[in-house]
Amino acid sequence: MKTIRSKMMLAMLMVSILIIALLSVFSILYINKSVSNTLQDTIEPLAIQSAKNFDTVVENYGNRFSILVRDHDFIEASSDAERIKYLTESINEEGTTYEFALYSVDGSLLEKSTGYISDVVTSNHISKTISRNDTSYGDIVSIGNEIYFSVLCPATLSGGKQIVAAAVIDATALNNVIKEIKIGNNGFAYVVNSKGEVMLHNELQRAVIRFNPVDLAKSDSTYSSISEFFSTASALGQGASKYKYTNKEGENTEFTAGFAQCSYFGGTLCVVCESQEFMTSGKNAFRNIAFIGLVLILLTVGFSIFFAQRMAKPIVSTTNRIRELAQGNLTDRVEVSYSKDEIGILSGSLADTIVRLRQYITLITAALTNISEGNMTHRVEGDFKGDFIKIKSTFNEILESLGETFASINTSAEQVNSGAVQVSNSAQALSQGSTQQASAIEELSATLNEVSTQVKQNSKDAKNAYNIVTENTKAITACNEDMTNMLEAMQQIHSTSAEISNIIKVIDEISFQTNILALNAAVEAAREGSKGFGVVADEVRRLASRSAEAAKQTAALIENSTKAVNKGSELAVQTARSLGEIVEGSETIQGLVKNITDASAQQAEAIVQINTGVDQISAVVATNTATAIGAASASEELSQQSLILKNMIAKFRLSEEQTESFFSEEEHSGIGISADDDIPASDDTDLKIVLNDEDDKY
Repeated sequence: MKTIRSKMMLAMLMVSILIIALLSVFSILYINKSVSNTLQDTIEPLAIQSAKNFDTVVENYGNRFSILVRDHDFIEASSDAERIKYLTESINEEGTTYEFALYSVDGSLLEKSTGYISDVVTSNHISKTISRNDTSYGDIVSIGNEIYFSVLCPATLSGGKQIVAAAVIDATALNNVIKEIKIGNNGFAYVVNSKGEVMLHNELQRAVIRFNPVDLAKSDSTYSSISEFFSTASALGQGASKYKYTNKEGENTEFTAGFAQCSYFGGTLCVVCESQEFMTSGKNAFRNIAFIGLVLILLTVGFSIFFAQRMAKPIVSTTNRIRELAQGNLTDRVEVSYSKDEIGILSGSLADTIVRLRQYITLITAALTNISEGNMTHRVEGDFKGDFIKIKSTFNEILESLGETFASINTSAEQVNSGAVQVSNSAQALSQGSTQQASAIEELSATLNEVSTQVKQNSKDAKNAYNIVTENTKAITACNEDMTNMLEAMQQIHSTSAEISNIIKVIDEISFQTNILALNAAVEAAREGSKGFGVVADEVRRLASRSAEAAKQTAALIENSTKAVNKGSELAVQTARSLGEIVEGSETIQGLVKNITDASAQQAEAIVQINTGVDQISAVVATNTATAIGAASASEELSQQSLILKNMIAKFRLSEEQTESFFSEEEHSGIGISADDDIPASDDTDLKIVLNDEDDKY
């Protein structure tokens, strides 16, 4: 559980830390923003000045070469070779390589020294120089591991002939100019053309290979930021911006760059530096602010401990006293803080509260003591304030109500006694009636039991009859089915007899044909004179005669059988019709027996329910009888207890108004009890109504 002192310390500490943290963050952000803006404002003028210096160096190369070309010795030289020799001897600059050439106005090479003249000077450069009639500059060109640029100047010889003198100069000198441009510890400069190619760089190799981030960004997204910067620099020509560059190790570095358009080579000079290098002031400021913040936090902790302890001491003391007060301690003193703030008011109010609680508890204790002694005339006095006034008034109202209640209880006790006697008489009469009802219901229950037994036997016999009729119905139904099957068999016999008759006709026809064949055979045998063949013909004729005779006899028998079958079929149909009528009658009898069985079962259930109801009535009557007997006994006991209650109420001292109200209620009641009446007592105890004067007894 945290104390108020720790909470105050924690709150002050958190507020101070929050304020210091916010101030530190805003200060560092402001310093970083200021440094970033200052760097951009500084690097742009540096780029402009560096571009001007670069233009001055390039212009000096052109001016120096122009002076030599316009010199009298150059113009009056006897040959182009002499002119080349003059230029070579006149320019003797250490560390710079010069190559010279002379061209006609149509671009034809007249004379040159050794070197890369043809790779650096083009016909476009010569045409440009002739059209301008002034000194011009060619592009910066990479050849091998070197870079070169050209200076062209028109010249008019003594004979009026116009030529163009060209000087190819090692651009390393120009690159050294760019290399000397510094900003900070790691700042550098480079020159790019409109295509995004690096023409000059502090790292010469990047200029030689014509490093082009614009083309690289098309396939590698890591160059997208620097590509956008190159495009912006070429488009604007002057300004400052930021971009990010990812090195081979994958480290992402932010650069701040200023750029300015150069007057020569169509390039833009860019001066760049790492943004993080100039943020050291922000880091130093952060360390200083963090140190100051730590000191302030320590001071805050010290002051918070001091003030929290000073402020929390009286609060803790007051809190402990309130905790003891909640546990019922009203005797210990309160350490009052005499300051004029809320703490002093709190401790003083607590002391006043405890004093008043003591007074209220003393007055209420005195009132309760009088109540315990039976004195209902006592009233709570004293100066109660605020919501405690309700306690005082409520307590006095309770005393008034108790006095009236006791007087009413005394009256009610007498009325209860009278009512108990009446209830006792009624209960005895009820008990006698209940006994007679119980006897009658017992006889009724026995009769119902006999009826129930007979109904159950009838239901059982009806059920047995139903089962027998059901079995008979099943047997008759089976017999009817057998008769139906016999009819079908008779029909089949009749059909078969018809078929046999047809067969006999066929046999008769065969016999007839056999006789004809036998006759023909006999004729043929007589014609041929064959005795054996004639004997066979005679045998065949006799066999045919016997077959015809047998067929006739069989036909006669079948005809007689068919008549018998037809007569049997008619008798079977009549028998089946009679059996169908018997089946219908059996089903009707079965339905009637089933209805009788169901009705008997329902009657048996109804008898059971009636029997159950009679048992319940019997139980209720028995309960009523027992209740009536108990009520009579209880009413007698109630009468005795009402007398005891009146004796107990007589021990309380009531006011005269309550006593008068009591007697007026007795006179108003139907019982008619008065002070002059004799009041019966229980256990030889006299009932006394005590008024304010203890000697006045009634």
